[in-house]
Amino acid sequence: MARYLVLEDEEVEPDDTCHEERKGIAVKRGMKSMDAHVGQAGVLGRIVDLKPDGNSLFALALLAFLILLIGAPVAMVILMSLRTGFPGEGGPLTLANFIEAYSDLATYQVLINTLLFSVGAVAVALLFAVPLVWLLMRTDIPFKNTFYVFMTVGILIPVFLRTIAWILLLSPRIGLLNQWLQQIIGLDKPPLSLYNIPGMAFIQGVSFVPGAFFMLAAAYRSMDPSLEEAAYTAGVGKLRTFFKINIPITLPAIAAVMVYLFMTAIAVFEVPAIIGLPARILVLSSLIYTSTTPATGLPSYGMAGAYGAVMLALGLILAYFYVRLVKQGKKYTVITGRGYRPKEIALGRWKWPAIAFVLLYLSMEVFIPFLVLLWTSLLPHLQLPSAAALSTITMKNYLNIPDYAGARPFINTAILMFGVPTGAMILSVLISWVVVRTQVNFRGLLDTVAFLPHAMPSILLAVGLGYLGLAYRNIFPLYGTIFIIMIAHIINWIAYGTRTTNSVMIQVHRELEEAGKVSGASTPRVLWRIILPLIAAGVFNSWIWIGMLSYREVTMALTLFTRHSVVVSTIVFQFWGSGWIPEVSALGVVLIIFAVIVVGSLRIALSRLGEIGSAS
Repeated sequence: MARYLVLEDEEVEPDDTCHEERKGIAVKRGMKSMDAHVGQAGVLGRIVDLKPDGNSLFALALLAFLILLIGAPVAMVILMSLRTGFPGEGGPLTLANFIEAYSDLATYQVLINTLLFSVGAVAVALLFAVPLVWLLMRTDIPFKNTFYVFMTVGILIPVFLRTIAWILLLSPRIGLLNQWLQQIIGLDKPPLSLYNIPGMAFIQGVSFVPGAFFMLAAAYRSMDPSLEEAAYTAGVGKLRTFFKINIPITLPAIAAVMVYLFMTAIAVFEVPAIIGLPARILVLSSLIYTSTTPATGLPSYGMAGAYGAVMLALGLILAYFYVRLVKQGKKYTVITGRGYRPKEIALGRWKWPAIAFVLLYLSMEVFIPFLVLLWTSLLPHLQLPSAAALSTITMKNYLNIPDYAGARPFINTAILMFGVPTGAMILSVLISWVVVRTQVNFRGLLDTVAFLPHAMPSILLAVGLGYLGLAYRNIFPLYGTIFIIMIAHIINWIAYGTRTTNSVMIQVHRELEEAGKVSGASTPRVLWRIILPLIAAGVFNSWIWIGMLSYREVTMALTLFTRHSVVVSTIVFQFWGSGWIPEVSALGVVLIIFAVIVVGSLRIALSRLGEIGSAS
C-alpha cells in the first residue's frame, strides 16, 4: 500500500475557523489534494494512505443504493413518457406522447388551473400562518400552549377527511350549511359552493397552515425584541411594527416557505380529486391520476409520463430555489451576540381580537371538520341537527366497521406505520452519520441525493414505481402488494428523516466519538453504542411522525391500490365514491381519535424524557 507525505501549503493560526477546509499538497504528481491536520501555527505534515478507508467505501455503497432507490421511479417516469402502449411492451423511443399532450389546448387549461390553485393555496396559508406564528411565538396571548397543541393536532387530521367534512357543509346538493341557509333565508338555490378553484385553494391552503407555522416558528422565536422595542419607543403601533419590522426581517424565511408550499401545492392530489374531479376541474396531479386510472377505457402511462415530466421539472426547479433561499436566509441575522433576551410583546387591548383570530383558524382546521364528521357518523343518513335527528342517533356505523371495512386495511396500515418509519430512519441515520460525522469528499452529494425525493411529487413517485412493477414484474415482483407502497413511502420521507437526524446528530460533540475509537471500538460499534443512544429521542420522535404521515397518506396508496394492498385511507376514498357518507364519517372519526391518542401519548412520554419533538 503506497504512503505519501502530505504538507500544508500555508501557515494557519490555531483559531482559524476555516482550518478544516485547508487543503494539503501531495508530494506526488497526479495525486489529489487531501486534508491535513492543522494544529499549532506553522507548516505541518502527516503520512496518509492512498487506499480508500472504510467510511468512503460505505458512503459510496450508500450513495449507489440511494441513487438506485430514488432514481428508479424517476427513470421510469421518463421512460414511460417516451413509450407508447402498456408497461413492458417494447418499441422505439418516441416523442409522440409529448406532441399529443402539448398540442392539445386543454393541457394548457390544466396548467393554468394548477397555477391558480397553487397560488391561491399559498396565499391562504400565509394569510393565516404568518399572523399565527407571530401571535404564538412573540406575544403574551393567553392559552398559548393549548393553541400550540391544537396546531399540532391540525397536522394529524388527514387532508381528505377535512375536505370531506367541508363538502358535507358546503356542497350545493347535500351541504348542511347550505340547507340551513335555504331554510332560514328562504333561498331557492344554495348560496355557497366550494366546487371551484377558489374553494379548492381555500381548503388546501387551510391544511397548509400547520406546516407553514412550524417552518416559520424558529425565525420568529429567535427574533431580537430590541428591534420591535425601538419601533414602539418611536410611537409606532403593534400592527404597523408587524408589517414594517417583523415581516421584512423574516422575509427570507417567508419566501422559502412560499416556495416550499407552492412546490407542494403543484403535487397535492386529495383536494383536486375530491372536489375538482366531480366538478371537472383538472390540475396536473388529477390529470396524471386519471391517465393511469381512468373511469373507463385503458390506462395511458405514456401520457401520464408526458404530464409528469413537466411536474418533475417544476419540482426540481422549485427545490433549487428553496435551497438557495434557505441558505440566503442566514444573512438575515436577528440575534445579536450580546444582550439578546427573548421577550414577549404585551397585546393589551388587542388580546381578545388575537384570541378570536386563532380560534377562527382552529375552528376551520380542527373543530368544525371533526364535529361535522362526528355528527354525520351518528346518523343513518345526513341531516340537519334537530329533535328528529337526535332521536335517530346510533352507534351502528362504528359497531359495523369490522363488517364493511374488514381486517385487511387495518393490517396493511399497521404494516406501513411500523415498516415505513423503521426503514426511513435506518437510512436517515446512516446518511446523516456520513454527512455530519465523516470527512468523505462526496458527503454533500449524498445529502443532496437524499433531499431529491422532496422535489419529486408523490403521485409521480407512485406512478413510476407502479410502471416499474408492471414492466419488470419478473425482476421487481412487488406490484399489487403492500410492500411497493411501503417502498414509495420510505423514498418519499427520506428527505424529512435526514433533515431531522442531521440536526440532532450535529449536536453530538466529536470528542465522544473519538474517545470510543481511542478505546479500540470499531466505527459500527461507536455508531451503535455512542452516537445512536445520544440521538435516540430525536430519532424516535421522527419515527413517530413518519409513521403518522404514512398512516394518513392516501395519494401513493390510491395510485398503487389493488385489492391486496388496500389500506384504511383508500377504503375511505372508496366508500366516499360509493356514497357511504355515515360509514366514511365513522371511519374518519376513528382515524382522527387514534392519531391524536397515539401522538399525544408518545409526546407526553418524550416530554418526560426531556425531549420536545418537532412537528414541522
